[in-house]
Amino acid sequence: MTLAADPDTLAALARETISTLKPRAKSLIVTVFGDAILPHGGTAWLSDLIRLMEAFGVGERVVRTAVFRLTQDGILTARQIGRRSIYSLTDSGRQDFDAAQRRIYAPVRTRRATDAPWQIALLTSAVDSSERDALRKALGWAGYGALGPQVLLGIGGDLDRAKQELIHLGLDDRVALFEAVPGSTLAPLHALSRETWDLEATDMAYRAFIDGFAPVLHALEKPRGQLTPETAFVLRILMVHVYRRALLRDPGLPADIMPETWSGHRATELSAQIYDMLRQPAQAHLGTVVSGVDGSLPPPSEAYFSRFRE
Repeated sequence: MTLAADPDTLAALARETISTLKPRAKSLIVTVFGDAILPHGGTAWLSDLIRLMEAFGVGERVVRTAVFRLTQDGILTARQIGRRSIYSLTDSGRQDFDAAQRRIYAPVRTRRATDAPWQIALLTSAVDSSERDALRKALGWAGYGALGPQVLLGIGGDLDRAKQELIHLGLDDRVALFEAVPGSTLAPLHALSRETWDLEATDMAYRAFIDGFAPVLHALEKPRGQLTPETAFVLRILMVHVYRRALLRDPGLPADIMPETWSGHRATELSAQIYDMLRQPAQAHLGTVVSGVDGSLPPPSEAYFSRFRE
């Protein structure tokens, strides 16, 4: 599968992005697993991962080290089949990946500050500083921000996920969770959002993403030749990787309490456009490199085809 585009420019953009970004192998493999491997069952041979990562300039030894560390972190688990090693997501790893997927591939949605309940996590004095930092990090992935040392806020998030994080951290008996519907005007909600979340830093990350990948969309829209499947795969992974880093620090606040110049919606629209154009050729590359346990790569899940779509 090839795509009519500007292949020379796109190949150069891929090389430039890798050179500028200098992604860590471990983090990039997480993106590859989430974007490419998970839709096909979440299992990959180590040898196939090594071949996939070659396109990013990541060598075999580095891949082996990164995968070993992901196994130590409890994200991946390994088993031997003959002389070959195959890696799968652990149960907790899959839960984390599934939660991230729901955010990363969600289409643009607009809502008002009064449409969704606000979640409030109140920390008792029995939560020490290291536990507080761990909780902030865990709930930060779910869009929660810190309003002072003892209060975390979220808007329209997954309350059940927050409860699971509390149980996982052993804090469910020392942190109280509430949901509340705002009864005030928008002015104090504006103020709360700026005190709780670093929206400027997130917007800067979105703008950097747009600056980096708007030229990719421009080149994709120029039918000057055939884009190779490998380049399509590299660009798709890099796009998701950079977009993910900005998105997962975004609290997903309602539009009516966000700055008028907020770049998040444009970043999501750009991601959706690029992803749709690269979907098939990138998938073709994956099918030639990665095989399943019993031979050919299993077909992607239904959820894969709904990425960035309503």
